[in-house]
Parts: sequence; structure tokens; C-alpha cells
Amino acid sequence: MTITLDTAIAVTSNTAAPSLRSRIAARLGARHLDRLLVTGANPEPGSALAVHVMRLGSMECREQLAAELRRRSTVVLCDRVMVSSRVKVPAVWDAADLIERVEKRLLGRRDVSARGVARLRRLLADWNGPLRRCGSGDLCDELRATLAAL
Repeated sequence: MTITLDTAIAVTSNTAAPSLRSRIAARLGARHLDRLLVTGANPEPGSALAVHVMRLGSMECREQLAAELRRRSTVVLCDRVMVSSRVKVPAVWDAADLIERVEKRLLGRRDVSARGVARLRRLLADWNGPLRRCGSGDLCDELRATLAAL
């Protein structure tokens, strides 16, 4: 099957690059777009949400998130073991195992779901979440949900 010049032009005109306005909106409204993705919104071609989905699927973004998850979770897990005698060590090991699984999934060659990456970004950005020193919530449950969404 050969592709003619007219066919190539038609294909490239249908898949035009997103506008500058969409790219800027995707950068500035990333947190809002993450919320939309987690709730199940579908991006329209050329929209800010579509640009955000493309960026979340890039290997660069995935590597940055994996490094940030590793950095923050190490601090939280060390604090939980050293400060509180009420924390059971197996619960910390479970969280460490889940963190490692999420990190491997992000750094793997397989594609990841933009919804799962958005969920992880929301977990990392949550000021009252389980990855904060005084935060609340169950880190294992959040990581399981993120891993399922990935």
C-alpha cells in the first residue's frame, strides 16, 4: 500500500499540533486537569486536556514523578519508623513494596494510563495526604488505587 501526497496531507491536517493557547492552558491548569482526568473526563483533540494527557504519558514526566515519589516516601516512611512506636513495621514494609511497584510501573516500557499518572500527581500534591508529615489517610490504600489506575 502506497501513500500518496494528498493522503499524507489529509492525515497531517487532521492531526494538527495543539495551539499555543492549549499548551499554555495545560501548563497553568495542570492541577485542575488532573482532577478532570481522575474523574474520567475524555480529552477532545487539540484541547488543553489532550496536551496534558500527552505530557503525562511522556517518559520524562514519568521519570520525574518516580523520583519525587521515591524522595517523599522515603522521608515519610523513615519518620513513621523512627518517631512513632505505634506504627507497625509490616505496614511500613507494605507501603515500601507498593512504592517500589508504582515506581517500576512508571519506569517500565509499557504505556501507563494518564488517569493513573494524574492520580499519583494528586497524591504527591495533597498537603493533607499520607505523604505529609502531619497528613492523614492510608498510604497503602492510595498507592493500591494509583497502581490499579496505572
